[in-house]
Amino acid sequence: MKTALVLSGGGMFGAWQAGAWRAMASEFKPDLVVGASVGALNGYAIAAGWSPDELCAEWLRPGLSRLKGLPTTTKRIVAAKPLQLEYALVVVDLLKMKPVTILGPSVTPAHLLASCAVPGATPPQRIDGAWYVDGGLLNPLPIWVAVELGAQRIIGLNVLPKVPSAILSPFVGAFRSIFGYRPPVPTGVEVMTILPSKELGSIREALVWDAQRSAAWIDLGSRDAQYACHGQIRQPVSL
Repeated sequence: MKTALVLSGGGMFGAWQAGAWRAMASEFKPDLVVGASVGALNGYAIAAGWSPDELCAEWLRPGLSRLKGLPTTTKRIVAAKPLQLEYALVVVDLLKMKPVTILGPSVTPAHLLASCAVPGATPPQRIDGAWYVDGGLLNPLPIWVAVELGAQRIIGLNVLPKVPSAILSPFVGAFRSIFGYRPPVPTGVEVMTILPSKELGSIREALVWDAQRSAAWIDLGSRDAQYACHGQIRQPVSL
């Protein structure tokens, strides 16, 4: 049975994913890792064999404090270690408004940067003549990619089950009702999602790094995943 770990978008809330992986890593050995937006960064590190402690330490580095530092971060992550597991990330074709899957051997720092290109915060990225933006724009948790790549058992770490802004939420909901990508999960595919047990913060806190918040999210992610992996939380993903 092919297994997959799928990581959602969520900006600085990605620290929670690092903590969750720290709790899961000894019990869950995925064959495939899939990520969108910040989940693409965390996912690449996991697929490249970073230890959970290394990933958590990355989230405590001041280098994550500014979005304009993302080009350096993506280059460093790719250069650190080669991929050891099957890996895929999602970007969104800006003109077609369609998700595009990039497979591990083809992934470059530019693709990681494009998957993190949050509209309004980070400029779109042009790669091979196409313009790409945030991989979580149409759906923050790309379960469908793992399904398309043959995974039969999937665990998703979703730090963004809803938009953390009362003002933006209706607009994002309306946008995704038109352009959202939500293919159904086929019968026979087992999907478990792990969510934060409480809201992680505001939209601003999702965009601006803070060491104290990152440390707290890492700890919360570890607790939430430990609880989930003991069978206390088991629910189908909502696409």
